Amino acid sequence: MKTRILKTTVILFSLLLATSCISSKNYANRVSTWKGSNVNNLISSWGPPGDVYTMPNGNTMYTWLYTSDGYVTKRFNEYTDQIVERNNSSYCRTTFTANQDDIIINWQFKGNACVSFK
Repeated sequence: MKTRILKTTVILFSLLLATSCISSKNYANRVSTWKGSNVNNLISSWGPPGDVYTMPNGNTMYTWLYTSDGYVTKRFNEYTDQIVERNNSSYCRTTFTANQDDIIINWQFKGNACVSFK
């Protein structure tokens, strides 16, 4: 009976994760809506970027970086017979490229915290 309950719990938890509302795909969908928009509207919405780079072709890259120092986890490593500490951090770096007319033509993101609810 315990095994059946455990299996059911694992299956339900897996389904919940698979259909979660929070995902990087949702973040990509959210970020992609800015393509074709004026970069000044993006800056008004997101705030000033952390980095701005003018490319040789005259386009400009605007980058926002979210970081979290995270938390420290401790666990016992039975093989080394020691307590192991590890810092867990999360980040999301999002870059938009705008052409010389300030229109967003491209975007990219990288990190383990690039998620969105919608």
